[in-house]
Amino acid sequence: MRSQRFARLYRKLLTPAFLLASCCFGLAAESDVADTRATLSKWVEARQMISRLQADWREDRETLDSTIALFDGQRERLEEKLKTVAEQNDQVTKETGENKAELDKFLAALKQIEEMVGGFEAKVKAQAKNYPPPLAGLETVSKFIGFIPENPKETQVPVISRVQNLIVILKAVQEFNSELHLETEILKNGDKDVEVQTLYLGLGQAWFVDKTGGFAGTGGPSDEGWKWTTAAQIAPQVQKAIAVYEKAQPAAYVALPVEVK
Repeated sequence: MRSQRFARLYRKLLTPAFLLASCCFGLAAESDVADTRATLSKWVEARQMISRLQADWREDRETLDSTIALFDGQRERLEEKLKTVAEQNDQVTKETGENKAELDKFLAALKQIEEMVGGFEAKVKAQAKNYPPPLAGLETVSKFIGFIPENPKETQVPVISRVQNLIVILKAVQEFNSELHLETEILKNGDKDVEVQTLYLGLGQAWFVDKTGGFAGTGGPSDEGWKWTTAAQIAPQVQKAIAVYEKAQPAAYVALPVEVK
């Protein structure tokens, strides 16, 4: 645009100058020296104006070229940044999809674990009714059994907390079930409370006898919970088994009745 304006201005200035020059030569014989000087002066001014316009155009063109080069550099950097952002977006989209797939797998596995834990909780709670009295009375058992939710599907307790709760209970049960335990207890003999010594064999069997040997019997789990059964005839065997356990007598074989369920 600027070069076109310059060309038009050049033609407008140059044409009159040549016409004036031609007139001066054609009418030289009839014109005086003053007219000739005036015409030449105007022609010189026109040439000077053209020179200034050309100089201005060269200067403006250099500035324009520098500006174009600057914009080209900025455009290239911007295109590179846009390309990088696009690649990053593609990577984020890919990773998001992968993370969602992993999350779906985790949630599915967590649901299975929750169902499994709910089943274990129900079994532990049902078995707790048949725990031997010393085990059921342990704080680590009674307290944590109380933590088992009534409705596993509606509880807000995190599954990890429920698993830890079961671990505490089962650890106590395992320890009790792996050893003999001698306990001093009060049992009913008719209407009387009698102090007895009870020897527990794990979770499924126990024998008791009082100091006189007149009150003895067995104990074990039943549908109604832990149940005691009187069997006075086994008093000597129970007393001997307790004496061996306490190391009051040498180790010996003692035959005790065992009820298998």
